[in-house]
Amino acid sequence: MVRPTLRRLVFPLALLLTSAPSARQEPGQEPRFRGGANLVRLDVYASKDGVAVTDLTAADFEVREDNAPQDVSSFEFVKARGVVPDSARVEPNTVAESRVRASQPDARVFVLFLDTAHVQVEGSYHARNPVSALLDRVVGENDLVGVMTPEMSARNITFSPRTASIGDLLRTSWHWGERGRLATSDPRDQELALCYADNGDTAGIAKALIERRHEMRTLEALDDLLDQLEAQREERSFVLLLSEGWTLPGPDERLARTVTNAGGGRQLPGGPEPIGTTPDGRLGVGNTLEGRGMQSCERERSLLALADLQTTFRLLTQRANRANVSFYPVDPRGLVAFDDPIGPSRPAGLYADAQRLTSRQNALRTLAEETDGAVVLNTNIDKALPRLLNDVGSYYLLGYVSTNQKLDGRYRKLSVKVNRPGIEVRARPGYLAPTAADVAAAQAPMKPPTSSAVNQALSRLPVGRRVAPLYLQASGGAGYLQLTLEVDRATAATPEWSEGAQVRVEIEPADGSGGAARRSEAITLAPGTRVYSMRHPEGAALPPGSYQIRVQVTPTAGAARVPATVSDVVAVPKPAALLGSAALAARRGPGTGRLYAPSADPRYRRTERITLETPLLARSATVTARLLNRAGQPMAVPVTLTQRVDETLQVTMSVAEVGLAPLAPGEYVVEIAATDGATTETVSYAVRIVP
Repeated sequence: MVRPTLRRLVFPLALLLTSAPSARQEPGQEPRFRGGANLVRLDVYASKDGVAVTDLTAADFEVREDNAPQDVSSFEFVKARGVVPDSARVEPNTVAESRVRASQPDARVFVLFLDTAHVQVEGSYHARNPVSALLDRVVGENDLVGVMTPEMSARNITFSPRTASIGDLLRTSWHWGERGRLATSDPRDQELALCYADNGDTAGIAKALIERRHEMRTLEALDDLLDQLEAQREERSFVLLLSEGWTLPGPDERLARTVTNAGGGRQLPGGPEPIGTTPDGRLGVGNTLEGRGMQSCERERSLLALADLQTTFRLLTQRANRANVSFYPVDPRGLVAFDDPIGPSRPAGLYADAQRLTSRQNALRTLAEETDGAVVLNTNIDKALPRLLNDVGSYYLLGYVSTNQKLDGRYRKLSVKVNRPGIEVRARPGYLAPTAADVAAAQAPMKPPTSSAVNQALSRLPVGRRVAPLYLQASGGAGYLQLTLEVDRATAATPEWSEGAQVRVEIEPADGSGGAARRSEAITLAPGTRVYSMRHPEGAALPPGSYQIRVQVTPTAGAARVPATVSDVVAVPKPAALLGSAALAARRGPGTGRLYAPSADPRYRRTERITLETPLLARSATVTARLLNRAGQPMAVPVTLTQRVDETLQVTMSVAEVGLAPLAPGEYVVEIAATDGATTETVSYAVRIVP
C-alpha cells in the first residue's frame, strides 16, 4: 500500500488540473485507424549511437505492412523543443485540454511508475535526485508527464508539462519504497501473516502469498496504465518504471496443499471450514479461529497459488507493443549482490536467492527489450539515467494508405527501415485492421434513442442508494430464456448466508396459461457462491411470448432464514426478430482478474469493464452500439463490438464491451441496435457507476 505521505502528495498533484474525471475514448480499445478508413500513422524514432538522427527525408524510409511495401503519403519531422524553466511551461486549464494535448502527435507523453511494493527504501532514497534531474532534462515544453503507483487507477493520472512538483514529491517522500519493511502498511498482508504463521506446516506460506499478491497487483496496474495510454494516443508513450523486478511465479500446487491450520485441523484451500474452538473456549468454525478470518485467507490462497504470473507478464508485453508503449525499467539499488533484504521474513538460501535475483532482472530486461525500451541494472543510476532517453528527443511522423483493403479485423505487422547504415529505428510493430462492422458503425448514423427506451432501462436500477439483497437479469433468445441471479455482496457476507442458500426458480407464461412452458426448480448455492446462471428450457424450444420469472432465495443458516425475492418479465422474440429481448452482463475488475464474471447487479465501479451479450437472430443485420447519458444523449466513450458463437445453442452472440474508467459516478445506458434494411431493433442496459 502507498504510504500516507506519498498518497497525500500524489493525489493533490492530480487535482492541479481536474476536480472530476471526464469521458474519453474507451481504454483497452485496440489501435484503429483515426485519419480515415485506410490511413495508418506512425511515429518513428531514428538514432545512431544513442543520439537522435534529425536529417532524414521521406525517401530515406521503407515501410512494409505484412511484408508488402507501402508508399509514404505524409511526412513530418518533429523536433524536440529545448528545456525551458518550469515557470515558463503552460499548464492545461481543463481536463479536456489536457487530453487534447496528450493526444497531439507532436507531444510526447511520459509516465513515472513507482512500483512501491518492489523497491526498498534505500532505492527510493537514491533515486530521488537522478530521476528528478532526468525528467527536468527530457520533458520538453510541449511534452506531458504523470505519476502512477500500483495503488492508483490510471484514470487518476493527470498529465502536466511541469516537472518541479514531481521532483518535490520524490524528494519529500523519498521513503515511498515498501519492500522489506519490518511492518507492512497493508492490512491484507497483515491478515495473511496472521493466518499462516511462519513455522510448522504453514512456514513460508504467508511470504509466498504476499509476494504473489504484490506482483499481481503491480501487473494489473500496468495493464490498467496500458488501457489508458492506448485509448489516449496512437503515438509512442514512455513509461519510466522504478522497480527491482518480479519473480513471476507460475501455478504452485505445493502452495495450495492441505495444511494444518491454527486450530490444529487439516485445511485445503477453498474447502469447507473446520470446526474448532475460539479464543474464549466456544465452539466455532474455522473463520472464527483466533479471529483470523481463515475462510477469507484460504480463498485467497487458492486463487494466488493457481495464478500464472508468467503468462500474465507475457500478455502484458504483447499488449504494450500493440499500445505503442515503451518501458524503461530502472532498478534503483545499483549494483546488487543479494535479492532478499535482511528481514522481516527469513531470507532465501544462497542458491534460491541467486535464482530470484536473476528472475527479477530478467523480467525487467524482457520488458525493456520487448517494448523497444532500455533498462538500467547493476550500475550507478546517477551515471546511467542521463543517457537513458537520449534517443527519444526528435522523431518523424509518417502516414500511408494501406494497400490491404480487407476489412478483416486482423493484426497486421509493420516494419520500418532507413536506407542509411548504422541507424536504429523504433516504430510501432503493428495494428488491428478494422472490420466491416467498424466501418458501418462509423458511416451509418444511429437513430436518436427514444426517451421511453432510456427511461425503461433506467427504471430497472435500484431506487436512490437502496441496496437490493438480490438481483435478476434475464434475456430471451430464439426459443429459450437465460437468466443470471446475483446475491448482493454485503448480504452474502452476513452470518445468515455463510452456509449457502436454497434457490427456487419459477418460470411460466405471463398470461398464466401454464402448460409445458411452466418450470419450477430448486437449486442449492454452495457457501461463498453469489452468482447463478441457468437456461430454460433444456429441450424443446419455448414459443414466442412473455414469461414471468420469480426467484426466491433463502439462506441456509440463521434462525429467521428470511428469504429474498425478485421477479421479472422477459420475452422470447418472434422468429423474424433481429435481436434477443435483453442483454446479459459480465464484469471484469480487480476482483475477477483478467476473466469476466456473469453479473446481474447493475452497480459498477470505474475500475471495472463490462460486456453485454445479446443473441443476434438475423446474421444479415448490422449491429452498432453506443453509450448514452441519463438524458439519452450519446457520449464520447466508444463501445467495442465483437461476436462469438454459443456452441451449445449454435447461436451467434453480439458482444458489446465498454471500459468504465472514463465515467464519473452516475447512471448510463448502453444501447445496442441491429439494422436490417428499414428495420431497426434496440436493446438497452442501464448501469450505475458508484464511487
